[in-house]
Amino acid sequence: MRRCIASATFLAVQWLAVGAEGAVDCAPTSGSLTLKTPQDVSDLAQCGGFTGNIVVAADGPSAIQLDGLTSVSGNIDIENVAGLTTLSSSTLQALTSMTLNNLPQLSNLSFPSLSNFSSLKWYNLPQLDLSIIAAGPIDGEIQEITVFNTSVKNLDWLVWPVGSLVNITSNEDLREFTIPYNTLNAGCAVSIVSNPSLKSITFDSLNGIYGGLDISDNSETSALDFPNLETIGGFVQLGGSFSNVTMPRLKTINGALSVKSTNDLTDLCEDLSDKNLAGHYDCQSNLDHDKAVANSTMDVSSSPESTGTFDGDDDDDDGKNYDGIKLSQPMKVGIAISIIVLTFMLLVAGFFYIRRRLRSKVRESGGATIPKELEVCRPRMELDGKTMYELDGGHTGSELSVAKEPNTPASPAYSTGSVRSVTPLVRYELPA
Repeated sequence: MRRCIASATFLAVQWLAVGAEGAVDCAPTSGSLTLKTPQDVSDLAQCGGFTGNIVVAADGPSAIQLDGLTSVSGNIDIENVAGLTTLSSSTLQALTSMTLNNLPQLSNLSFPSLSNFSSLKWYNLPQLDLSIIAAGPIDGEIQEITVFNTSVKNLDWLVWPVGSLVNITSNEDLREFTIPYNTLNAGCAVSIVSNPSLKSITFDSLNGIYGGLDISDNSETSALDFPNLETIGGFVQLGGSFSNVTMPRLKTINGALSVKSTNDLTDLCEDLSDKNLAGHYDCQSNLDHDKAVANSTMDVSSSPESTGTFDGDDDDDDGKNYDGIKLSQPMKVGIAISIIVLTFMLLVAGFFYIRRRLRSKVRESGGATIPKELEVCRPRMELDGKTMYELDGGHTGSELSVAKEPNTPASPAYSTGSVRSVTPLVRYELPA
């Protein structure tokens, strides 16, 4: 009996030692953990909480199931793993961000308990048709959701406001999408672009857009209905093959609205004109495809068929409607740049012209001969190193020959030889 107990104890110690030896460090000093084998995955799942970033080697395991892991104080970044087919955890509740990029075989993505994260960014997941994210309430603020080039058929789990960006682009099999909240806040942009199978986009709860909304080049989307939208305080661009767009309750445009379609949208354009909205809008219909979905940059009043209502701050239109040819945004930018360049060149030319004139004047004044009478302010004479005498103001100086005596000399100053003559001269002050 003792031997059995001893053997069991020995085996238990060995098992614990082996387990401890193979266990993963749940807070690596390097700040990250690379999953290379299925054993790495099993060890990570035992951590409960992990501190650091998690990455997967290019030749890593085909299935990563992290049941047991509850939190990651860092990011999950998985890129260029050719064989990965499944990524899931039924227990993970919190992480900073999840970035998945270029995973050609990933088809199953499931994190139903996730409730606290800042961003989900998925790129180039062509086989991903099933995704379950955050089935319960969200705790915390989500900043970004990007789903690009996947095969997802719906995004029903995306039911919470996002602070910065919602980007749903180039998803071949996506058939419907809903924005379930009532406002797009300032600083938030929603972009739904180039989803060829997307037939239905629902905005039933949306009553205010204060950020950006871009719906462009979704070839199967023929109708857009904004039944409760009252205010556009940001920028809205709608472009595609719409045959019906309605905004029955729209009252105010403080930002800009651009609607372009390859089909007839006369009813919308007339409705916008009749509302006399205080803001900027552009409504165009029956365009060719390239003009209808040219780009995702807001372009207000850019074609001959545009109808715009402007506020009273515009000096040249005074709040009236105008139909006519208007410059496109690129043309406006080109003209503005040309004016700036021309103004700069004129300023430079003017600067060099003025500087040249000033230098010419300096040279002329420097080479000019100063008249003798301007050389000194009072007459003076220097007499061979002798003392210099200057006449008081109002008197004039004169050189007199020795032979000629003045009748009433005032005060002889000095007698010496002239610096210009060998004849002795006497300098007198003449009476005033």
